[in-house]
Amino acid sequence: MPDSTVVSIETDNLDTQWEVEVVTADGTKQEVKVSADGSEVTDGPHKKFGSKTKHRELVDAAKLDYRQAVDKVTQAVPGRITELDLDTEDGVTVWEADVHDSGDAKHEVSIDAGSGDVVSQH
Repeated sequence: MPDSTVVSIETDNLDTQWEVEVVTADGTKQEVKVSADGSEVTDGPHKKFGSKTKHRELVDAAKLDYRQAVDKVTQAVPGRITELDLDTEDGVTVWEADVHDSGDAKHEVSIDAGSGDVVSQH
């Protein structure tokens, strides 16, 4: 979606599609569903409720976009990301991810969205 920033990606329907949330330039949060390969929007966009100001503040605080966050997360824990969300943790803007390693064990990784440093991993 033009002039928007991805703030959340999550697998849906047994990994057959992605549920993606974006924040537009005016702070509106919208959700779309995208095919597993990312080639087509299968549903949406649908507006999500919440403070436009808070949505923009969260996006503006992040120096890493979702692609850079994916790189940092998979450097920390190689595997398949099933969820990635931009959030605030203890006053720090972070990308939080669920990663499944080659043995399908689930790991939770938080990356500082400003510095790219790993904040937590378990």
